[in-house]
Amino acid sequence: MTNGQRQKIKMLRYQGVGYGKIAKATGLSRDSVRNYCIREGLNGYASELVTEYREVMKEEMLFVVCLNCGVKLEQNSIGRKRKYCSLSCKREWEKDHRKPYAHKCEYCGKEFQSLGVIWRKFCSPECYRRDRFWREEDAAEVAQKILQFKKVNHLPKWLRDLLLADTEN
Repeated sequence: MTNGQRQKIKMLRYQGVGYGKIAKATGLSRDSVRNYCIREGLNGYASELVTEYREVMKEEMLFVVCLNCGVKLEQNSIGRKRKYCSLSCKREWEKDHRKPYAHKCEYCGKEFQSLGVIWRKFCSPECYRRDRFWREEDAAEVAQKILQFKKVNHLPKWLRDLLLADTEN
């Protein structure tokens, strides 16, 4: 086992990666990786190891290796610290680590989630089209339901705001 492989094992383990994936990334056997981790005190649940690592190593080893592949990074003396060795590594990392965001559709009011996108307004392209291209048939349907005192299923946000607005005049 080379020093580069040892460093890569440590960094991947501190990122919460399991023995099998580390073995594939370094080209070693799973048992070799596991035995090394036990000797170095890197065994146990990866989630506990990650929190322990963050507490101990706050700024010390931050951004020494690429977050995705573990390649050693060369930092510039000025500017922002590099986290990835290349743009392709950054894209691969972000693709695998997307955060889910909860939203409410502005047209139908349905709750939905989007991965990695915080600015979504509509749950589907159909809701977007119905809201963006409001038709006379839709207006007639809403007016008819209102006159019959029936529930209106889908109402665009702009119309809802207009109908429920406080009249201060």
